[in-house]
Amino acid sequence: MKGKTGIFRIATGVCLLLSFCLCLPASAQLFGKDDEDDTVKKEWEVELPPFPEEANLLFFYVSPIQTQKFAIDETSLVVGESEIRYTLVAISPSGVKNITYEGMQCNGGKYRRYAFGRFDNTWSLSRRDEWRDIHFLDANRPQASLALNFFCQGKSIAGAPKDMLFKIRHNRSLQEDKWGR
Repeated sequence: MKGKTGIFRIATGVCLLLSFCLCLPASAQLFGKDDEDDTVKKEWEVELPPFPEEANLLFFYVSPIQTQKFAIDETSLVVGESEIRYTLVAISPSGVKNITYEGMQCNGGKYRRYAFGRFDNTWSLSRRDEWRDIHFLDANRPQASLALNFFCQGKSIAGAPKDMLFKIRHNRSLQEDKWGR
């Protein structure tokens, strides 16, 4: 008889667990905590900026092992509700430029490339414009440097474009502000 009692307890426990699980969606809706977000965020329309000019480039530090120089076009920097957009210019030691128009989300630690610069000073839209993680440990990490030092305070956007540009122009990292230097 002892074996049947154990099986009965297990069966009762499973039934209670199943009934609890079945009630979760109803209770979640009751308390306003629905699993699915019914609101669809409207995507911020992409408006490509004018092609960057040398006079508008603001260079910033990336890492001690970096051979390329990195800059953003100060006229391209715009800040939206949850995204920062900018033109990034990478210059190799031989002078070759790679130019991209990018977006960054501080809240998710992500970036995306909207367009690539061509040799004729026009834009080519990216075929892969999905959000990608910012890699903070890569050797070539300009997005991480921008996020940590100028654009993001934790998961929030670090102020207005004029404040970000001031910090880049005068090499005033948010990390220095954090530690009181």
